[in-house]
Amino acid sequence: MLVAAELPAALAARRRLVAAALAASLVAALVLLGAKGLEALPATWWWDRERTVRTLEADLRARLAPGDTVQVLDTTEGGIHALFRLGVREPTRFLYDFHFFHDEDAPVVRALRAEFIRDLDARPPRMIVLFERGWPAGGYERVERFAALADRLRERYELAATRPGYRLYAKRHDP
Repeated sequence: MLVAAELPAALAARRRLVAAALAASLVAALVLLGAKGLEALPATWWWDRERTVRTLEADLRARLAPGDTVQVLDTTEGGIHALFRLGVREPTRFLYDFHFFHDEDAPVVRALRAEFIRDLDARPPRMIVLFERGWPAGGYERVERFAALADRLRERYELAATRPGYRLYAKRHDP
């Protein structure tokens, strides 16, 4: 845009060499950006994520009542997007789970884990969504490194669905 903004001024001042250089720069930028746009056009990762969001949204919609909450254990795979579409809240302040799974012995991480468990216990969500991909590494098995969370999933929730990319846990009903 800045190159194009100077082009009329250079033409008006009859500075043809400057105008030609500006025009060539503009054409080169458009060609390169256009090529990059065509390269990214298929963006299969975007459509894969959109499919995950739609599937999760449908899974949750079928199982939730008004006022229910859902806790998402995700990094950036679309869990928050699905909750946003549904207008559903999480019971904790934690939008993502990555901070629970690195530097696990650090006091700050232990404190975050304790707060998370305290909030889950205080306001148990109807559903917990565990996304497969963790960060910085790990899959579903990462939860086993967070014993208090793994215990709660086993004792208080049942596996309601396994889909490509996530597992959906539903709160067990007390007798």
